[in-house]
Amino acid sequence: MDEKNNTVNKTLRFAVFADLHYKKNMYASSVSDLDKILSRANEAQVGFVIHAGDFSNDYIGSPELTGAYLENGYDLPVYGVYGNHELESRGNRMEVVTKLLTNQSEAVVWGTLDGKLGDGSIGYYYFDIDGFRVICLDTNYSLLDGGWVHNTENSYGPPKGSVRENSLGPEQLAWLEKVLLDAADLGLSCITVSHAEFSGTNSSASSDASAVRELFAKANSKRRRTVLLAINGHYHTDHTATVEGVLYFDCNTVLNGYWKICDGQHYTDDQTFTFEDYDADGRLINTCEKPFSSLSQAKNTWFFTEPLSAIITVSGDEIVIEGSETDWRYGVEPDAGSDAKRPMITSSEICLETDE
Repeated sequence: MDEKNNTVNKTLRFAVFADLHYKKNMYASSVSDLDKILSRANEAQVGFVIHAGDFSNDYIGSPELTGAYLENGYDLPVYGVYGNHELESRGNRMEVVTKLLTNQSEAVVWGTLDGKLGDGSIGYYYFDIDGFRVICLDTNYSLLDGGWVHNTENSYGPPKGSVRENSLGPEQLAWLEKVLLDAADLGLSCITVSHAEFSGTNSSASSDASAVRELFAKANSKRRRTVLLAINGHYHTDHTATVEGVLYFDCNTVLNGYWKICDGQHYTDDQTFTFEDYDADGRLINTCEKPFSSLSQAKNTWFFTEPLSAIITVSGDEIVIEGSETDWRYGVEPDAGSDAKRPMITSSEICLETDE
């Protein structure tokens, strides 16, 4: 393969979404919202669907959601990465949640010594498809008392007292370097998916952002256009940036448009959402209308009307993002000054710079 043209004649089309934040009676997201994302992906004839973290705030308490994703009726391969809320509720340990990230656990290459799932304590992996390598990273490591630790059960962030938050940590960084350089040798074009971002254009980027960009540059110097695209969630914003020939796509949240601790409620009792009630086995019991004010996080959250997702097509040096647009639910918008928070994912066509 021509080293200068390793992206020619390769096309990858997939769907991505981020920050669904599903948890009954906490937020308004539903299984039906997920199905709208999967239905759109199916109609777009994508190769797979991937989420960029914070899929659920309670995996073990949400079998209806994990079942709808992993055993979806469209026969879509689905993948996901760890967000900072993946282990939030009690009982949501890595050995439980890692197994629920993808319905392709036996086919992906995990970051373990043998590349197998193992006990689930390693939540990063990659898979190769149609001349591309999709690398799913875990930005939930931090440094505590001189040692690297992962976010733990019943938490939505790093342990108290830790530093260098939202990191990959040295072991994952070394793994990433190996995976990227191997892709360069094989002529594969790489896409990374993580929760925290690496472009450095966000004020709270991953602590390893500069180190990751150095690895991207190293891989791209070995073979042109090895790393094309880096996708992240976490910030609930609609944003893209091209840094040193790599497109960084900050995927907006599905429904939770804005979050801010508030004293009072901004939804009235007659402003409702459709609540889907499921039993402990994930079977639908009934649906009904509930006021937003009944949700534990409603006073701190401004919601979108319809779920957002994106269809991405990577072909040659061009990346096309087919976004989506909705409204603030009931027209209730957050305070002025939150301009980056908007009910849309912008559609765009980006041609990466070529180096002849």
